[in-house]
Amino acid sequence: LRDNRIELVRASWHELSISVSDVSLSDEGQYTCSLFTMPVKTSKAFLTVLGVPEKPQITGFTSPVMEGERMQLTCKTSGSKPAADIRWFKNDKEVKDVKYLKEEDATRKTFTVSSTLDFLADRSDDGAVVSCRVDHESLNSTPQIAMQVLEIHYTPLVKIISSNSWPEEGQSIILTCESKGKPV
Repeated sequence: LRDNRIELVRASWHELSISVSDVSLSDEGQYTCSLFTMPVKTSKAFLTVLGVPEKPQITGFTSPVMEGERMQLTCKTSGSKPAADIRWFKNDKEVKDVKYLKEEDATRKTFTVSSTLDFLADRSDDGAVVSCRVDHESLNSTPQIAMQVLEIHYTPLVKIISSNSWPEEGQSIILTCESKGKPV
């Protein structure tokens, strides 16, 4: 092997060791060690190289969204090998019913994985944190996460609150008009 990334670590009568720095996907394949005796003896091993997924990105959110509008958020990550796993969460609760798409990258060695979260905006979603989590064996159990805070605008609900439910003639009463909407 003639490559300046490959270094001879140990060479003795009993052992030959090499190290490969800055490993790339092209380093994947079968490696053979030969002992030049009569007959020649060989040992083979297959090296599998994992492709690390890029940090995910969430697209499709335009702020603000009106209550009742359909929201489609897409989370995408490229460069994983094998294909990464994407999961969605809303305020730390997993959202299960999502579309999932896996495509081979141009190199045909890695994958771009995307997932779309599709739902109708509701006032209860205002301020909710939506996160997209990418899990992959190359990440050593530390997932990559992208987050988006939702801003939902909604029409006001108006109610009149009385200081006394059953006022008597001659008493004072305070009527309060309360409105809750966004924007205020």
